[in-house]
Amino acid sequence: MDWVYNVPIKFHEYNLDEMKKRLKCFEGNVLFIASKRVISTFDFDVGNFQVLDESIANPDFHLVEDILNKIERPDLIIAVGGGSSIDLAKAISSLYEYRNSNVLDLLKNKDYLDNVNSIPFIAVPTTAGTGSECTKWATIWDFDNNKKYSIDADYLYPNEAWMVAELTSTMNENLTLATGLDALAHAMESYWSRPSNKYTRVLARDSIRIIKKYLPLVLGDLDNLEYRQEMLMGSFFAGLAFSNTRTTACHSISYPLTMMFGISHGFAAAITLCEVLKRNWEFIQEKDLFLDVWGANDLEDIERWFSDVSNDSLKLSKFGVKKEDIPDIVKLATTGGRMDNNPVVFGEDEIEDILNSVY
Repeated sequence: MDWVYNVPIKFHEYNLDEMKKRLKCFEGNVLFIASKRVISTFDFDVGNFQVLDESIANPDFHLVEDILNKIERPDLIIAVGGGSSIDLAKAISSLYEYRNSNVLDLLKNKDYLDNVNSIPFIAVPTTAGTGSECTKWATIWDFDNNKKYSIDADYLYPNEAWMVAELTSTMNENLTLATGLDALAHAMESYWSRPSNKYTRVLARDSIRIIKKYLPLVLGDLDNLEYRQEMLMGSFFAGLAFSNTRTTACHSISYPLTMMFGISHGFAAAITLCEVLKRNWEFIQEKDLFLDVWGANDLEDIERWFSDVSNDSLKLSKFGVKKEDIPDIVKLATTGGRMDNNPVVFGEDEIEDILNSVY
């Protein structure tokens, strides 16, 4: 079977002081994307940079349009933040050439694929979960119409990714759990995805092994930098895996949960993991190795781990979803490139059954 592994990114593991020294090396027009809180907490010297210091969560096309119209074209973008900040950097990189056009039309028509003047950028994650520093795509939302768009181009891999464990240390318990579960979803979905291969499964298993051990530990000791470093590496390995395989049914079902109910992405993706795992099980390769990294005898052991680490909170009812909302979720739960990347392509009846099982 032929397969390709491609992540053309330079990765650097720094401590905070080393990162600050790197920042001082840049000249020219640099756009620095980071929230005011991140800049002040870590005392970043951004005086020579063009700064975008808004707090960004789930960027929509209106925000992208506004930013493209107000910034000067940078020579380089440095995005320090969660997946949303890094996604925004990718959107600016790919769409700045078309800033006088309608952003929503650009997303629908994928005009950016012809861009030969994308802006180079560096991704610096502050959460251990999204894997955005490893991928060539970004999510931009249209909340007006309950739609989600992906910007996806080979030139959108970051030029560099900086791994700085200290930057993840300000996450509270809820965000630590959500982002850890997001990374675990990336690893598990990559493992059973249609393009899964021996190389990506090794990365996915390493990610699962690390997160399975260290997510409970870091939740019990949020200030432990060693645990934070391990979680960052667990997320990194998951990012390398799913950047080559993409995600599957769990992510497809997660998008309406975020759009309709504001459920944070990590919880929305993880909430169906065990139910989808059960339905995919007969198609999963190297089942014995998968169970081994979990230290599990069967799928029930894995399900118990999720229940324990989340305090049994991975239920739709815990997030304000009502039973009567499920049919509306089902209508929006099939995303091309995600649902059809699953070894089993679920129809609406099966999706409804999955959602009822996690209610």
